[in-house]
Amino acid sequence: MNGTAEIINALTGLAWPLIAGLVLWRLFPTIKKIITSRGFTVKVGQAELTVQEVSEKLLATTADIQGRLASITPVDSASATAQIAPSKHLLGRVLWVDDNPTNNAYEIAQLEALGVTVAQVTSTREGVTSVSGSNTQFDAVISDMGRVEPHGFNANAGIDLIRQLRDSGYLRPVFIYASRKALEKRDEVIAAGGNGVTASPTELFALLRSVGSFPATTDA
Repeated sequence: MNGTAEIINALTGLAWPLIAGLVLWRLFPTIKKIITSRGFTVKVGQAELTVQEVSEKLLATTADIQGRLASITPVDSASATAQIAPSKHLLGRVLWVDDNPTNNAYEIAQLEALGVTVAQVTSTREGVTSVSGSNTQFDAVISDMGRVEPHGFNANAGIDLIRQLRDSGYLRPVFIYASRKALEKRDEVIAAGGNGVTASPTELFALLRSVGSFPATTDA
């Protein structure tokens, strides 16, 4: 039984690269046309689409894949405090705290394509204020680890945010999404009351999927 589970987990780990490769292969002709096009439109089949329209379709496709993969991706025990069974609750609103929002632009666009509303702030203080002052509760909070705060760079800003959120009474999941170096601080994240730390976008989506289903997918 354990052997079977390990095989399934291994195959699931390979799923995202394989699916991504298939998508890129199928879309390569379109991508090539965009790159070589000197105008603002590209012909796809019998239709002529703007580059923006093609980009939106690419985003929607990858978001759909990411959302569906999240429902079958096992969360590494080294990343989450516990494996939570997928919830039937819908993931409505997420707060994302990062002093450099462009780092997460694509992930945020994918979440929004999946029907999740994402609010962005750039500091710990704004994060705590957003949670305490919001009329609609955030279903989860995502934070980077180190960031520039008003008083200077704080290498443990993500952990400080978790502590302050817990002190303020926020009980929903809080995840750290940062570089692999942040994984070394997993014990500190857990001790502060965090629910997971990862450097993988696919695993981040799996963590979020454990909180609630993505509204735009059919697995709700």
